[in-house]
Amino acid sequence: MRKDLTLSRLRNTKFDKFYEKVLLKEDLPKKKLIRLLQIAIIFLNEKDINIINLGYKIILMYSNKTADYKPLFDISINKGFIPISKFIEKNLLYKKESFFNILNSSYMENYKSEKIYLTSEQKKLNEFFMNEIDTSLSIVAPTSYGKSELIIEGIKKQLYNNICIIVPTKALVSQTKKRIIESNIENIPSILTFPEMYTPTSKNILAVLTQERLLRLLKKDSHLKFDLVFVDEAHNLLDNNSRSTLLAITIAILNKRNQKAVFKYLTPFLLDSKNLNISYAKHELKEFRVSEYIKSEKFFIRDFREKSENKNIEIYDQFLNKFFEIKNKSFINEIDLIINEQGSKNIIYFNKPKQIELFSIMLSEKLPIVKSKKIEDACKNLSKFLHKDYNLIKCLKKGIIYHHGSVPNQVRLYIEDLFRKEKCIKFIVTSSTLLEGVNLPINKLFMLDNKKGKGLLTPSQFKNLIGRLSRFSEVFSNNSKNMNLLEPEIYLIGSDFIAENADIKGFIKNCMQVDKKHREVPTNVLLENTNISEKNKKEKKEADEFIANFESDILENKKIEKSKTKIGSTCFSNNIVEIDILQYEEEMNNILIEYQDDNERISSPKEVFNVIVKIFLPFIKEKREYENIRRLHHNETQNFYTMFLEWRMNGTPYNYMVGHFLWYWERFNKKEDDTNISNLELETLDVKKYKVELEDEKCLVYVGKWGDEKRGGFAELWTNIRYKTKRKRVNLAIVRIHEEQEFLDNTLIKFIEVLNELEVLEESLYNLIKYGTEDIELILLIKNGISLYLGNKIVNEYSTFIEINLLEETYSIDKRIVQEMMNNNEDTVTIFELAYILGVEIQGL
Repeated sequence: MRKDLTLSRLRNTKFDKFYEKVLLKEDLPKKKLIRLLQIAIIFLNEKDINIINLGYKIILMYSNKTADYKPLFDISINKGFIPISKFIEKNLLYKKESFFNILNSSYMENYKSEKIYLTSEQKKLNEFFMNEIDTSLSIVAPTSYGKSELIIEGIKKQLYNNICIIVPTKALVSQTKKRIIESNIENIPSILTFPEMYTPTSKNILAVLTQERLLRLLKKDSHLKFDLVFVDEAHNLLDNNSRSTLLAITIAILNKRNQKAVFKYLTPFLLDSKNLNISYAKHELKEFRVSEYIKSEKFFIRDFREKSENKNIEIYDQFLNKFFEIKNKSFINEIDLIINEQGSKNIIYFNKPKQIELFSIMLSEKLPIVKSKKIEDACKNLSKFLHKDYNLIKCLKKGIIYHHGSVPNQVRLYIEDLFRKEKCIKFIVTSSTLLEGVNLPINKLFMLDNKKGKGLLTPSQFKNLIGRLSRFSEVFSNNSKNMNLLEPEIYLIGSDFIAENADIKGFIKNCMQVDKKHREVPTNVLLENTNISEKNKKEKKEADEFIANFESDILENKKIEKSKTKIGSTCFSNNIVEIDILQYEEEMNNILIEYQDDNERISSPKEVFNVIVKIFLPFIKEKREYENIRRLHHNETQNFYTMFLEWRMNGTPYNYMVGHFLWYWERFNKKEDDTNISNLELETLDVKKYKVELEDEKCLVYVGKWGDEKRGGFAELWTNIRYKTKRKRVNLAIVRIHEEQEFLDNTLIKFIEVLNELEVLEESLYNLIKYGTEDIELILLIKNGISLYLGNKIVNEYSTFIEINLLEETYSIDKRIVQEMMNNNEDTVTIFELAYILGVEIQGL
């Protein structure tokens, strides 16, 4: 009796000797090519899915090697890979009329959806989704399978209900909003992307929010409920961190407020949909899982570290789980390899922002200046918006951008758009910020690290990252001349940028061996399948306490302690996780009462920090993640953030803030070779009254993750500014300003909200801190996601293009404002921000 063929059996044959020649693209005589196709056909008719996929991979390699696409056409038709077969029919096959050709062409039209062709499983997914529109679902589908289109269809079907789309990042808030606008849905309501946009009279709400913003929205109206909820990048629920716990909490609240709510979980990877079940949100999930194998990645390894014995590049095959040496390619170092092996659009992956910027500069020094009017204009505008010595400008001139969490938000959106549109920008050097759904045209990946945060990329995270390569829209575009993009190339590179003990071969085998069984262990304490033990029971208790104090009905049958003071309940409602609220609420309340008895309402930024230090700081948990807020114990730090608050209140432009940082550092660390910057227009902001956060003896400045020195701790969070060139100071200033703005917006503002709700702040000061203005028209624009700088410009210089209804808290902007701003030569970053908000595509920008 014939045994079924499996990969383990195949690995014990001599197949690898023949297969190696195909994998390395060696020339084969016609007889062997025919033999190759015969083997592929045998594999395609086996029962084992991995053997079948290997057969498809052989056909794909054969067609790309020989430019004979007839076998791939036939296989694609048979397997339902219609985008491939249609592309081949249209672009790569000699067109000869025959009955079978006409029949095939007609058959493929069944898979046409508007202007694109769907795969068999894409079509089934769309049909499944529409048939189950009123059912809670788990959709597990790789990038390019149209999860965004499902959201659009869901909105169309439920347009007159309340809809919420939960996304993990601010970048995805912007991207999702833009896609919805571009879909041109009739009678679509305004898209709510900030909780401040909500009014109790709002009807048919369409919200795109992170879990943090959603929690603030739910706090604003305890009766607000949603009918349809999309959870994008839903695999994040499984993780053990505060954001994953908060995501589970918001879902539990939404489920409790509307038990008939429909939830759609969307994710590119998930082994078991039951792992999404939340302890306090009971809804049965129907699953649809895409299993098509269309793209077949090629993995290359080159280790430049001294310990490496093999100095040649190797290719790893995920089916045979074996490395094959490529002997006719040699490279001096990682930069030489990247330059010589580059595609038209390339990701270079790092784990740390510091390494991203360092490598970007190193790479830029080896590349010529690109000739592009758009790039020249972009560099001028970034110089104007930030500073002429910003490293990103230097890199952009060489066709490189870098992308990490400390790049200012407006700049990040702007350069992402540039990367999409400009062919001469070939490299994006980035971190895991690109993992969360940001879609860019990429066809090669160079990995110079295999970590995310402190740990290795998990197999799922790695597959999610490589799934960003060769999106279907790129593979099947009119510009493609072959099917090479279906074999995206990934290079794992050992160098000084990766851990000395990193086992890159072991990593790729663990992640990509196709028949390796992986386990998925949820660690979020609010998931049903998470094991609660001595190690995490305190986290579970804290999560339960938060839920009971924010939305008491959820845990009404559980005996959980609840807050007894107003300050305690207000801390819970503002997500103050930095303090054990129940343990310390009485002490905080006593300090608050004493303060209110002796003082009027706070009217100055300086006093805000004095009160935060008195009431909250003694009770901050001793965790490293809260080290930044504990720094407020120091007067110098309070002075620094007071200055930052005043900048915010004054709507200070970014370039002026950069100038102030340089002014400090030059004033205290004057060196003969420093460029004099006293001609900066600093007279509008009085910084002389503030102390610089420096240690006089060593001139140490706190720079967080950009640090290279320690100061009384274990982490390198400081740098000696005395030894930094002006260019390095400029770039430190830019990232630190963004990070401090994020710290204000995400952490300090929570404590300020508590003080405001406890009636400790003057209303005028609260508005200035939160919105940077007391102008109610401008506040309305800021509540709707327009930056203070842009809002000021619209209200004061382009008022004829805007109509504001304060009674209904609505506004409308005439899209012609974009062209008018271009005519007036406003800076491009600001114009792009407005165009992005309005959903206007700008030609030539």
